[in-house]
Amino acid sequence: MYTESLLKEKLRKIDFNHPDSLKGMDLDQLLNEMIIHIGSTDGELRDQLIYTNFYRFMEGNYLSSEQMSFLLDTCMDEHHLFFGIGKREDDSVFTRAFSSLVLAVLLNKDRAQPFLSADKVHKAIEASFLYLEAEEDTRGYVDGKGWAHSIAHGADYLVEGIRHPAFPSELHQRCLNVIKGCLLKDGAYMDEEDGRLFFAIEALLEKEMNAESLFVWIKELSELVNKHFKEEGYSYLFYRKKMNIENFFKTCYFRLKWQGAGIKVRDHIETVLEKWHNHNYN
Repeated sequence: MYTESLLKEKLRKIDFNHPDSLKGMDLDQLLNEMIIHIGSTDGELRDQLIYTNFYRFMEGNYLSSEQMSFLLDTCMDEHHLFFGIGKREDDSVFTRAFSSLVLAVLLNKDRAQPFLSADKVHKAIEASFLYLEAEEDTRGYVDGKGWAHSIAHGADYLVEGIRHPAFPSELHQRCLNVIKGCLLKDGAYMDEEDGRLFFAIEALLEKEMNAESLFVWIKELSELVNKHFKEEGYSYLFYRKKMNIENFFKTCYFRLKWQGAGIKVRDHIETVLEKWHNHNYN
């Protein structure tokens, strides 16, 4: 197995502007080593070198269908996407979060140039739901270790699942439930997680999700905040959940406005935010 310093050295030598730099390279071995170190606490290795090179390998068509299928199967397993799932403030989050990013790239690649079986695509879509439902480490940037960004990365993965041609329309409500669960997790989102989650809403609308379904869902979210206030008052947990949903509503409002869409949803959000501003949770 490569040491992290050796893997860094090998990845730094790759120059995609000069593809000859890849000649003679054992890509199977390199991919395996990148997977082994995908959750490194070294932010440069994990983010700038491993993930970036995974992306460039796929974007530049350097990988075979077999190699990409291997990456999909490996990144979805219990040692990667579900490694240490449920833990908080633990370094295992880096393995999970960056595995989800690679899975997002793989689904995007399959959408453009199909290489996966229908069964594998469906498993990958289901895994995106299961991952976001189970992830409890909601940290964004971790001092000294770089980005974890688990919810944002998981949202990117969810978006690519929704955009895939094999995504079935009957899963619209399941997606909304997953997004709601993310907004209600015990953590304050400060690193644009609301925007990344809303990309999933946009993807659902592009897949012809009924606009009324979005309105009903948004209304349910606002009623949940009111319910939490009645049960908990001005508690720490209430403020966290309110802040996450309030920020998500603001993102939803302006994204829909810029698209000239969702008037009914926007009107509801405007009314609710004004009430919350005045501490009215009825």
